Amino acid sequence: MKRRLFLVMLIGLFPCIVFAGHLYAAERTYNVLFIQSYNHRTPWNDRLTEGVRDGLSRGGIKAKVTTEYLDADYWTFASECVIMRRICERARQKNTDIIITSSDEAFYTLMHCGDSLPYKLPVVISGIKYPNEKLISKLPNVCGYTSKIDFVHLLENARRVFPNRTEVICVSDSSLLGLKGVAELERIWPNFQELHPEYKMKVMNVQSQAPNPVISSICYDYNAYNRIVIAPKWTPFLSFIGKNSKAPVFAGQSLALTNGVFCVHDMEPYEGANAAGKCAAQVLQGAIPSVIGVVDLPGKLLYDFKQLEFFRVNADKVSDSGIIMNAPLMERYRIWFVLFYSVVVGALVFLVIWLYRLNRHESRRRMHAQTRLLIQNRLVEQRDEFDNIFCSIRDGLITYDTDFRIHFVNRALMLMLELDPDTHTARSYEGQMAGSIFHIYLNGEDVLQSLLKQVRAERRVIPI
Repeated sequence: MKRRLFLVMLIGLFPCIVFAGHLYAAERTYNVLFIQSYNHRTPWNDRLTEGVRDGLSRGGIKAKVTTEYLDADYWTFASECVIMRRICERARQKNTDIIITSSDEAFYTLMHCGDSLPYKLPVVISGIKYPNEKLISKLPNVCGYTSKIDFVHLLENARRVFPNRTEVICVSDSSLLGLKGVAELERIWPNFQELHPEYKMKVMNVQSQAPNPVISSICYDYNAYNRIVIAPKWTPFLSFIGKNSKAPVFAGQSLALTNGVFCVHDMEPYEGANAAGKCAAQVLQGAIPSVIGVVDLPGKLLYDFKQLEFFRVNADKVSDSGIIMNAPLMERYRIWFVLFYSVVVGALVFLVIWLYRLNRHESRRRMHAQTRLLIQNRLVEQRDEFDNIFCSIRDGLITYDTDFRIHFVNRALMLMLELDPDTHTARSYEGQMAGSIFHIYLNGEDVLQSLLKQVRAERRVIPI
């Protein structure tokens, strides 16, 4: 009975223990070693590191990622093992919790360098093109993702984009991965040629033969017009001649992008590293690597925008089958740029029209103001002339407007009415009502108002 009770209590506490383990994993800062196969000058190396960091973060792990570079293209395997042992020693000093590798060279050198660290720590692989399944099956601490090259898909895509190029040149070197790539291409070639008998293939090894025939076969127009190049493994030699190749180059590593390759069948650098980071987060949270296993992530067709322009291939022709990399902002966000420029042009047109209308309105206002000023000056001149004329008349003179208000009184009338002309000017009484300073009596009745009304109504001179 006690034993059963103990088992029940243990089962009840198990979720709490797992939850506490996850909480501890989320709070702790882990040391992660990320080994890239090539050097820091490789295109997309920053995107790889960024992908690993984001994958760990999204997986709920706080980690300090240390990136090391094997620089596999420039060393022999023995030298690579020496470099890898130094990397392992530095990782041991930093108390590394997990190792993530990118591409084949980093993983295979890590497992064969002679150091015991990769057998003690969990290892997450990514970007493996030619996986050694026999080796991986014997390593329970290894999990992650491969990204095998689909040469059939690559050849079919090359035939679709360049239907008139029927000669395939396979350029490789004598490295282990290069030979594996050539073997895989030769394995699928008979089936491809059976479907497309007009195609022919020639394998050229840049280490076992002089490089001049390779250069002349793909860099000169009269030789390369009917050819396409397949690169099972990207090499520094192809990086050198790829930018001068007159034949489109198809490869299986994103490393080749921006180095003269036309199309690559591979995972996007960020996505592959991000998946590896998420897988590492699962392991750090308690998942067993052998249970997670190694899964193949299908690659995508990645096109270099500059090579599309060089070979005059419309981007719309390849955008449905793959992703265009290295495209300028104008091309990546063409719709938004069109909308932005449309809004800007529309705003400029509206601004020009508004300024034109504003300037025209201001010109009219200025012209009207000047006209009013001229008319006002003219009226003033006319009034002064009118005053001078009527003030020179010896007879008394008073004028009224149509509202029967005084308009003008000359000096002679002011003297007749015993008004002081020196104190009051001729305009001093302007605006006063008729009858305020002057009256006309007939038979004892003031007839001024009635006379003014009769003048206004009959519009003629009324004699008194």
